Amino acid sequence: MKYRLLLLIVLFPFFTVAQRPSETVKDKDLYGAETEWSCQDKHFGYYFINYSMPMPLIQSIENELKSGIFTAGYTYRYKLIPSVDIGAELSYVNRRSFIDKDSLSSFDPGTFYNNINTYHNSVSGAAYFRFNLGKSSHRNLGWFTDIGGFYNYALGYGTKYILKSSSLYQKAKFKKPYYLNPYDYGIFLRMGYNNIAVIFTYSFGDWITDFSAENNNYSRSGLLVGIQMNLYAK
Repeated sequence: MKYRLLLLIVLFPFFTVAQRPSETVKDKDLYGAETEWSCQDKHFGYYFINYSMPMPLIQSIENELKSGIFTAGYTYRYKLIPSVDIGAELSYVNRRSFIDKDSLSSFDPGTFYNNINTYHNSVSGAAYFRFNLGKSSHRNLGWFTDIGGFYNYALGYGTKYILKSSSLYQKAKFKKPYYLNPYDYGIFLRMGYNNIAVIFTYSFGDWITDFSAENNNYSRSGLLVGIQMNLYAK
């Protein structure tokens, strides 16, 4: 997790030059309705990255402190009226769920491995409504709230088993096992100011299916909370 957070910080100044409003500010009176691409106009888009962690709201076999989702993508919004936009985004999503130590035997009855996690590398599409709450300009998004839904499909997914001790390191990976679900879908609420936003995501998709005919209590929390960086230049 700490490496992904470090990656967000390192990449932030490089990505912010990628998307820039359509005019250079010299005097605010120079701006007119002709401007088509800026934070305040009909059209605008920018890259974003975020990292979210699951919240321990239910009894789960997932270790929430070690698990999380890294997302990198592009969002586009179109202004319907001054206070409301409609938007769509496409992104890459990497979710890792580390199994709690007390539940390792569910995946490894022989208790040989001491670290087990599942991974999903997904393509995600989302749509949302944005409510502009103030302080927006041609160079700044201002205060805003997004309400939307998403759908993920994992092109690559699997389970990783690791044994790590002072004298031995061994790793095994099982790609696309039958018990992991490649699909996920849900809703999100995003509240932000300019380049920073807080995002609340709730997933309705099943994580593990048909893993055991006798015990299907392989759950994880559907609620995740994270920080997003909107990568556009002011």
